[in-house]
Amino acid sequence: MYSIGKLASISQISVRTLRYYDEIGLLLPTKKSEAGHRYYADEELSKLHYILTLRKLGFPLEMIQQVLSSHDPDLMNVLAMRLKMIQVERQKLNEMESSINTLLDLIELEQHTDWKSIFATFYSFPNGKNELKEIWATYFSVEEQRIVNNFPLLGDGSKQTEQWMQLLKDVRLNLSECPKSELAQGLAKRWITLVEEMYEGNFDLAQKVWNMNKSNGDNFGFYQFDQKIVSFIDQAINHYYEGEK
Repeated sequence: MYSIGKLASISQISVRTLRYYDEIGLLLPTKKSEAGHRYYADEELSKLHYILTLRKLGFPLEMIQQVLSSHDPDLMNVLAMRLKMIQVERQKLNEMESSINTLLDLIELEQHTDWKSIFATFYSFPNGKNELKEIWATYFSVEEQRIVNNFPLLGDGSKQTEQWMQLLKDVRLNLSECPKSELAQGLAKRWITLVEEMYEGNFDLAQKVWNMNKSNGDNFGFYQFDQKIVSFIDQAINHYYEGEK
């Protein structure tokens, strides 16, 4: 027999935890003395180690009780069930991580922390790839859909997203510049270079998406540029191409 203190020491858990397991009926002592002291046999020791193993695997106590209530629990089914739970939890965590990264990028991009505005922008995007694909199928050819489906996304941590964010911040900081200035022309060149890379050289598609963005109407799943940025870039790029003639 093991006293509650001895069992706690052997199993490296607290006496308080053992008392709680007794209270909820998860691990009952083999016997109690008249003074109320708890004592455990080897069978309870083995059961406790089984409980602690399941706890390390992330099983909630309620589920452990269900498993233990079965006379002959199927370990394979028990582990498969827990694995499925982990996969669902991981998917939820990945979705939360993606949303947080997107919001952080939006805050950095918009240069403010007004939560109403940030969340309005965040929730203005159509939800999910399937919904986006349905929208894109109406406006784009199969090849065009392939290209837009590979666009960098806010929160994805990609190099291309970082380049776009830095460029947009630089443009926003220099909206007072003359579109013909050297600085503005440098921004126009960076914009054209990124557009060529993102659209795989398909400038007709780039112009189509740009016009859709300028319409400021329906949301097609693309980041909506501030109209001041649109106007500045339009002028700067026009001057850039005029200078190449």
